[in-house]
Amino acid sequence: MSVIDVFGLIGILLIIGFLADFLFKKTHFPDILILLALGFLIGPVLKWVDPAQLAPYSQLIASLALVVIIFNAGIEYEFAKVWSCAPRSLILVLFGVAFSIAAVAAPAYFLFGWKLIDSILLGTVVGGTSSAIVIPLMSRIRVSEQVSSLISLESVLNSPVIIVIALVLLESIVAGEAGVSLSTVGVDIVTQILLGLSVGVIAGLFWLWILTLLQKEEYNDIVTLAVVFLLYFAVESINGSGVISALVFGLILGNGVGVSKLLKLKRTAEATQIMRKFTAQIYFFIKTFFFIYLGLIISFDDPMLVVAGVVFSLILVLVRYIAVLLTSIGNPTLFSNRGLLTTMLARGESAAVLVQMVVAAGIINAAFYPDIVMSIIITTVIISALGILIYGKDEVAEEADSEPTYTANPAQENNVTSGQMPNKI
Repeated sequence: MSVIDVFGLIGILLIIGFLADFLFKKTHFPDILILLALGFLIGPVLKWVDPAQLAPYSQLIASLALVVIIFNAGIEYEFAKVWSCAPRSLILVLFGVAFSIAAVAAPAYFLFGWKLIDSILLGTVVGGTSSAIVIPLMSRIRVSEQVSSLISLESVLNSPVIIVIALVLLESIVAGEAGVSLSTVGVDIVTQILLGLSVGVIAGLFWLWILTLLQKEEYNDIVTLAVVFLLYFAVESINGSGVISALVFGLILGNGVGVSKLLKLKRTAEATQIMRKFTAQIYFFIKTFFFIYLGLIISFDDPMLVVAGVVFSLILVLVRYIAVLLTSIGNPTLFSNRGLLTTMLARGESAAVLVQMVVAAGIINAAFYPDIVMSIIITTVIISALGILIYGKDEVAEEADSEPTYTANPAQENNVTSGQMPNKI
């Protein structure tokens, strides 16, 4: 393929990515399914692109996608609107992640004959829901604020948790520590999370102050993205979680006024709409090419692995239902919406990124991951889309009447006035 052909292909892929996103917003049909299908078409089917040529860059592509996706989730999230549901969201994250890991790890251990740590790694890779899929789906329907807030916050919080756990497990396996105790792994996980949290908070508060000095600079959003990459590098270098730090950094910037009020700071700033739009565009670019790249490497050579992925997905629905019931104890609103809450289990970007890291690491059983995980992603996304059609209202949120209805879309315009806090960008 010539250089000119590459430019033409990139243009076509971006236009299709835009159309897929537009279709998602209008019809609820998940855009990542279109992107995966597109990658599969130009790769394994038409053979326009050879995935072997991209293999050496798979870990770089996955890591870049991971940082951008997590930071974008943080900077667009208005945490103050869902603070009241945080306790139940944490409960759902705890039960949801734990039950999901166990639901996949048990069959891998007892039926596949994998080692325990390898089985837990597979369960962890698909252990969290996707905010990039769940939140836009929820934003299209009328729904109780409690339900919307619960699902929205859960999907934002569980991705970093499962990413940290998966990476620690992967590092242990690569280092030949398959016999390491789970307690040791647990200590390592907690350490990485705490380091990521602390550095992310410090860096976020410091950069809020810096933004008050750069508020007239045209390219402060680009510098902010550069800081995100440097922060990820620095935290990972001290064996902390760069993912957690990127999320916390984004949350603080996206909620700068509220954070400053809480800490009683005199000067503050927060992410402007220009900065939010810039990060959203970078996110769109990365997401489009990442899921097309995943479609390129889909083989589905072993139908049994695909069947296993579908079966795992159905088991995940069952254990999520149990997690939802436990989370809904004492709350009639959540209990009455248990069907919707259960079907919002779509796996997406986190699982896709992690499976690439597993393959790049070359561990035992790594060859089984792509077919299993991709079939789980596709199946759970379809289940979530069907859940919206079955349990959601016919009217979309934007067509709601004057009665105030909360939507789960975090990318709403920040309506905080300048009078609420001085020196806001």
